Amino acid sequence: MARAPMPTPPIANLVSLRKHRYGCDPSRYPIKSVAYVISHTSLWRIVFNVACCGTILAVIILIVLLATALKPQAELISPNLEWWGWLIGVLVVFVEAAICATLLIVVSQSKAQTKVFVETMRIEGYWRENEMKPQSTIKDLNLLKKAFVVRIVTLPIQIVPLLGGAVYSAINATFTGWDYMDRYFDAISLPPKLQRVEVFGEDRSDCLALLHPATYDSDNDYARFGFMCGFMESLPIVGWVLFPVTNAVAAALFACDIEKSGGPAALEILKSHPSQSA
Repeated sequence: MARAPMPTPPIANLVSLRKHRYGCDPSRYPIKSVAYVISHTSLWRIVFNVACCGTILAVIILIVLLATALKPQAELISPNLEWWGWLIGVLVVFVEAAICATLLIVVSQSKAQTKVFVETMRIEGYWRENEMKPQSTIKDLNLLKKAFVVRIVTLPIQIVPLLGGAVYSAINATFTGWDYMDRYFDAISLPPKLQRVEVFGEDRSDCLALLHPATYDSDNDYARFGFMCGFMESLPIVGWVLFPVTNAVAAALFACDIEKSGGPAALEILKSHPSQSA
């Protein structure tokens, strides 16, 4: 059912950031998505494949580097191959393997996230084949994501288990939520300006949003969603490998509820303020 026409308020107040504007608490979607994946074979196979492929790739890369790069690097560090040269060489190989594995896993994760996102919306009956389009891997892997610099600066906080992850997730919550939901926004071709209105309540640049209290308001649905996604990903061992894919399912469930409500509230701008949609 289409969303009923709304009055024409000032653009700054077009989208309310009241809690649960689409009916459900978005912080529950990341937890709900785990059970949802387990109960749908087509989804858990994708998640399982990503986890297995990531582990296998990491092991293969490590073995190859140990066999081919360890001795040359140890000789470079210590021409006489002292024991400390071997030790430093091993540490360097581990770092190199981690970097290579991370790059490959990120690409495979991105493709898997898109697959499970689309598949979940199809299962729920809200993916419109003729109107929606999956997000490209290049778009998803764009390093200049929302508040990228802030994420890099605050990344060391995660060294502290659980508490550090919680603080990092809280700081980056709204932008993490936006990053996950832009698969849906791109699918329905929602312009960047309307995405900002949808997420922040008004057309506010990333820099201004970082300093605006509303960005960190617990009533902001995208902040609530992003915090839980980020916190689950910060959990040791399984967090970074497993939850990025299940969080894509969570984003799809969130998107389905938005569709059920008639689409993003920011779409009202297209109806009442056509000139503001650019």
